[in-house]
Amino acid sequence: MPFAQLRVLSTTDWAVLAVALALIRASTRLGMWPYALVALPGTLAHELAHFLVAWLLAAKPSFPSLVPERSERGWRLGSVAFRAGRLRSVPIALAPLALAPLALCWAVIWMAPAHGWHYGVQAWIVAALISASLPSSADVKIALPALTVLAVISVAAWLLLR
Repeated sequence: MPFAQLRVLSTTDWAVLAVALALIRASTRLGMWPYALVALPGTLAHELAHFLVAWLLAAKPSFPSLVPERSERGWRLGSVAFRAGRLRSVPIALAPLALAPLALCWAVIWMAPAHGWHYGVQAWIVAALISASLPSSADVKIALPALTVLAVISVAAWLLLR
C-alpha cells in the first residue's frame, strides 16, 4: 500500500488507543499472569526486536523466553540473552524503540479501517506494541552509559562547531 494512501488516525482512534493503553496498565493490578496474557503481543514483539538486532549484530542471541520470571525487582515478562560488547549492546538494548513506528503503521493499515470486535483486537495489538516500545529498566541500564557518552560528545561538538 503506497504511503500516500495511508489514512490518518481519527480522534476516536487515538481515544480508543489511550483507553487500550490504560487497560493494559490497569491489568497489572489483576496479578502477574493476567497482565502477562494482556501484554503478550507486546512482550513477544519486544523480545523479538532484541533477538533480531542481536542476531543481525552477530551477538549469538538465545531464543526469546516469554515465560514470566520473578526477579529481584518484581517480574520479568520475557528475556533474550546475548553475547556482545558494550558498543553492540546499545542497539540491541534499544531495539524495541522501533516498535513505536511499527505500532503507528499497524494502526493506520489494520486498526483504522477495521470494525466491530476486529477493531478492538487491532487496538489491543497497537496499544501492546506502543507499551512494549518503551525500553525496560534492564535495557536502559545497558544503554545509558553509552548514551551518556554520546550526549556529552554531541554537546561538546555542538559547542565547538557553532
